[in-house]
Amino acid sequence: MNRIFYKLGGSIMILFLIVLLPLGYVMVQIFTNYNEAHLYEDTEEMASHYATILAEVANPDIEPLIQSMDQETPRKIMITDPSGNVVEDCGISGFHPPEHDIGTFTDPNDQQEYIYAGEQVEDDDIGEVFVFSPSDLMDQSAIQVQHALFLSGIGAFLLAFGFTFIISRQFSNPLQMMEGAANQMARGELDVEVPVKTRDEVGLLSHSMNELARELKRYRNNRQAFFSNVSHELRTPLSYIQGYGDALKKRLYQDETEKQQFIDIIHEEVHRVNRMIHDLFELSRMEEGRFPLNLELVYIRDIIRHTNTKVATEAKKKNTSLTVDIEEELPPIVADSFRLEQIFTNLLQNAVSYTENGHVWIEVSLKEGNIEVKISDTGRGIAAEDLPYIFERFYRGEKSRARDFGGTGLGLAIVKQLTELQYGSIQAESVPGKGTTFVLQFPEAKEGDE
Repeated sequence: MNRIFYKLGGSIMILFLIVLLPLGYVMVQIFTNYNEAHLYEDTEEMASHYATILAEVANPDIEPLIQSMDQETPRKIMITDPSGNVVEDCGISGFHPPEHDIGTFTDPNDQQEYIYAGEQVEDDDIGEVFVFSPSDLMDQSAIQVQHALFLSGIGAFLLAFGFTFIISRQFSNPLQMMEGAANQMARGELDVEVPVKTRDEVGLLSHSMNELARELKRYRNNRQAFFSNVSHELRTPLSYIQGYGDALKKRLYQDETEKQQFIDIIHEEVHRVNRMIHDLFELSRMEEGRFPLNLELVYIRDIIRHTNTKVATEAKKKNTSLTVDIEEELPPIVADSFRLEQIFTNLLQNAVSYTENGHVWIEVSLKEGNIEVKISDTGRGIAAEDLPYIFERFYRGEKSRARDFGGTGLGLAIVKQLTELQYGSIQAESVPGKGTTFVLQFPEAKEGDE
């Protein structure tokens, strides 16, 4: 079962064993080598001790000394004369004094391995004394240390296992919750929320999953609303086109004047459908990065004045005053003049459309290296709950405004995309019943920009 709990826990335990087993082996080897070195040293000291004793006692005392040593200790002793012949021994057979005074020897009778050490005796009748220590003399202590290390290793392993279990659970539980949430979202169940218990990467991932679920839910709702709005917007003009087209085909008009009215209505509705399709197509190209711009040095004051002239007539019809305040000696920006005019035209037309017997004004100034354009009106304003979403493609706060004001609900989304494509930014501020202000900023052109 490929659960992350088992993978993570298994990986930690394998890593622990990779560290623990070599460490235990090294410790055993260190202790064994220490025991062996200590045994060599102890045997040498004992040989030196007996050599001193033998140098001080008479020959008749040698045999009792050897017998007492054989009875009291597992060690054995051998004494040779100056010619190297064995004088006395404790049962060691087959040993011939070698050139080296320390080493190992295996008794051929019982295959017992000994560590021996020889020491010269300062006596004319005695040559050397050899002390033999069984190599397994300290095996018991080594075994005890090995048992202690083994038990410690088992305890450390169990402790590591418990620690690994807890840590793996802490890591895997949030990931399993996120997996379940992702599966729910894949099935279209977007009302999910993963608990955020930490502030580390896992907690941030949980928070991101929750944000994704909320965004997907809002996207789905907006998409449904968008298709509903588009179908309504298309159904209405198509109904007009079909109805008045049938009337023209069946000659259900009274005179030429009424006939022309029918033709005008059909033309207007066809224009409305065409504009909606055009807006959708342009917005799609912008979002896909397939929207060409003719970037050049542009002076915003010229674009504003030209746009103001185009909108002035419509503002006058609605008894709305239009004021322009442009700071002198503004530097140019890098932009597409046609698309820049499209931005300002859209915003100004919106301001005029939503303002009756009011005021619309434009302010242009230089602030901290950016050209700032404010387009304000005293119209109906935008509700606070709608304000954060007015630039989104599928969002329309006022469901009826397309029919009332001739819009498609895509204008502000296009404005935002065009602004950002030309290195700018746009924000909106509004107070319902008092008006709305759009603030745009474009960086001034640097030396060398063309």
